[in-house]
Amino acid sequence: MWADNETKDDLLGYQVHADLLRDVVLDPKMLPISIGVFGDWGSGKSSLMLLMQESIEKWRTETEEANKVGGAAKKNARVLQIMFNSWQFEDYEDTKLTLIETILSDVIKDIEDHRDVFEKADACLSKIKYLKLGVVVLKNLARKIIPKEIQELLPNKEEWKEISKEDQDLLLDEVKEANSSLFIKRFREDFTQIIADGDYRSVVVYVDDLDRCSPKRIIQCLEAVKLFVNVDKTAFVIGADQRIIEHAIHEQYKTPLQQTTISSPYSDYLEKLIQLPYKLPKLSYSEQETYVTLLLCSKMENENLFPTIHKKYLKFREKDKHSKYGLDKIEKDNPEVNFSTTSGYLSIIPIMASFLNGNPRQLKRFLNTFDMRRRMAGVAGFREIAPEMLVKLMVLEYNSQLRQYIDDLYSKQKDTGFIKGMKKVEEQAEAGEVKENGWKDLWNTPEGKRWLSTKPSLAQKNLRNYFWISREALQVATPIESKVSALVQGVYDRLKMSQTDKALSEKIWNETNRFTKDEFCMLVMLLNQELMANPESEVVRRFVDVDKDNKIFQTVLDVKDLFEGVDTGKLGPEYSDFLKRKSNDAACKAYIDGLNLSQPLKNAMK
Repeated sequence: MWADNETKDDLLGYQVHADLLRDVVLDPKMLPISIGVFGDWGSGKSSLMLLMQESIEKWRTETEEANKVGGAAKKNARVLQIMFNSWQFEDYEDTKLTLIETILSDVIKDIEDHRDVFEKADACLSKIKYLKLGVVVLKNLARKIIPKEIQELLPNKEEWKEISKEDQDLLLDEVKEANSSLFIKRFREDFTQIIADGDYRSVVVYVDDLDRCSPKRIIQCLEAVKLFVNVDKTAFVIGADQRIIEHAIHEQYKTPLQQTTISSPYSDYLEKLIQLPYKLPKLSYSEQETYVTLLLCSKMENENLFPTIHKKYLKFREKDKHSKYGLDKIEKDNPEVNFSTTSGYLSIIPIMASFLNGNPRQLKRFLNTFDMRRRMAGVAGFREIAPEMLVKLMVLEYNSQLRQYIDDLYSKQKDTGFIKGMKKVEEQAEAGEVKENGWKDLWNTPEGKRWLSTKPSLAQKNLRNYFWISREALQVATPIESKVSALVQGVYDRLKMSQTDKALSEKIWNETNRFTKDEFCMLVMLLNQELMANPESEVVRRFVDVDKDNKIFQTVLDVKDLFEGVDTGKLGPEYSDFLKRKSNDAACKAYIDGLNLSQPLKNAMK
């Protein structure tokens, strides 16, 4: 199994991105700066930030060593890096002040750990403790525990003793609700001086998982960044899905997101806050193959050998940014290692790369499910499970545009395990058109034909054991949340709160106007879950009613996805308009005619 979390082991070739951003945040001419590391769900934003931290630390160590040796002009190597995971503080009363407090605490720790190099350590600490206590008071004020009785909101005795009586009086005056701008002004001035006195080259703050937070918390974090954005020698690196951030801005300010004259995807607010937007690219076909090959090597062989394999991959990637680093190159670079286990799984890599959209998290989760199914086969005594056959069937579950095909295949093989006429259908798909009755309505699509013509062939193959090991594992190994991005889940949660059809229709297209086909499929998946739990759901009924232009339910596959596993006999007459609209398509009509519908619904459709 592979851990589904961020990692410092670069298997994606992201070191080049990390080194580039490192150079930016260490360049005095570029500071202060805010960088938005933007990417979709599971694209590797957190891993990139970890690599960036490692890259900066390596630069700092090398620079200090060079300074000791002398010769060239000495460089200032003092860099403070601060990590703030905004999602972990989601439940805090004021995320903005919590972020500021975290930054101040880390600066205090750094100064105390390096007193020997600080000429003004005590003066810096005094300023920071003053600012930190001001933040504590502001946090308590924000909670409004006793708004008019400031004494009840003071820090504890030990904290309060940290600053002089004169500063205590000054702080209380500055943080009063009507006067807090004075404290903010002093905060910026003092923090700028602290950075200067500390002789920092750069203070780099990483804000991760911002797109997992509620809109309110997102805005609070952005406001905290805005407070620092003009403080000398500071750099903020913010990891998020830009569309979720834009939605939060829209929710907060209730104005349409404005596009710039050069068609930038960022709102005006975000453009002012993020000075350098950095979009992570989707993995290419060869990058996916390399990534999966390295993942297999890391677990299929002796894990103690993988650090050496990984170092040689990094050395290769330094010289060649384009080529695939396949098992042939890995074996050549590591002749002492026997890769017989990994080589047995090479056949699964092209299938995964062809059908899984190049998302690192999805590729890793897919491999975990594959590993569980492989182990299940061993426990069940199925000795003839071919990895490439198992993966070819599994991609139907993970690719949102292919899910309905697996139900059709299951129904076609359930009696004997063999699919009658499979060879002929595969040949037709390869020739460009599926003509066979019982196949053409569903499978004669670009996705269906591509899958049918992909090796290995299913002709004359007994699939019974493959479906047996998948029947229960699908629900356990691939829960709905692992297939749905945070963006789609957030949009769905907001839309389902609409009380009426009118309210939903006013919101839905603004929320989904930038959805990809894959994201619409995720939305249908969530509606299906709702309908399975409650066939009388008003939520789903509203969605199907407002979809007059077929934006959500575009094909027969989307309609099948909606009703998969649903007790359609419990659907009421309110679905009649939707089903009649869909029956205008021959493939949809054939599917709908085969559904077990309630008599009231049938009557309404007539």
